[in-house]
Amino acid sequence: MLRRVQINDLQVSFNGEEILKDLSLDVSPGQMYAIIGPNGAGKSTLLKSILGLIHPQHGEIVLSCDQKKPVIGYVPQSRVIDDDMPICARDFISLGQVSSFFPWPSRREKRILHEMMIFTDTDRLAKKPVGKLSGGERQRVFLAQALVRHPDLLLLDESTANLDPDAQTRMMELVKKAVHEWGVTVLFICHDFQMVRAYADHILLMTRGYYKTGDVQSILDDQAMLKNVFQSSFDEGVTHHEGSASSGLSVSASSR
Repeated sequence: MLRRVQINDLQVSFNGEEILKDLSLDVSPGQMYAIIGPNGAGKSTLLKSILGLIHPQHGEIVLSCDQKKPVIGYVPQSRVIDDDMPICARDFISLGQVSSFFPWPSRREKRILHEMMIFTDTDRLAKKPVGKLSGGERQRVFLAQALVRHPDLLLLDESTANLDPDAQTRMMELVKKAVHEWGVTVLFICHDFQMVRAYADHILLMTRGYYKTGDVQSILDDQAMLKNVFQSSFDEGVTHHEGSASSGLSVSASSR
């Protein structure tokens, strides 16, 4: 079981541009930690640094775990899936399992796979090609693949952004269930402040050079701070890859 996620003085730069500077974060186990902030703030960079896909110029990321090496699950916002991809949902989810020395799954792996598909309600999709699934069904399959190893830490990079409200709720309820039943620790990037209020235990607010952590109420109820963070980023001309409108809607939603 994961004991702690500790990030100390993290610095990441690309082509001379500083994305993260002196970022420190301490996450307790079994918590859902929302990461919010304007586009270009370095939210995805933070998750990729934790995954080891990006190597910081300075600082450290410490994952304290009962095991020798913690298991990390990751669900991106989207994946490029060919509509004609023939692999079925069951086989796709099984790709997330640890492979043994044999080219076929063990009896234990089959059992765990079956249990996870029931847990995520993907057993009904087992034989369907992934390319033929709806957006919500695909994200549920991606989540099942990330959970099939029973990760200690689950990273969600705007994993519900392209789903309809009902699909978003169903997916986040699954994540919450995994937290409560298995003690999974979750870091999730989200632009929907109503969803953050519903599911987060704590928040990391990020913008270039400024970071603030706190409980949900203290962060989302500080309208002056939110307006300053999001508006300042917009005024500086930060490129909004995810759409500046979503950020504006999120701020408005939190005040209702």
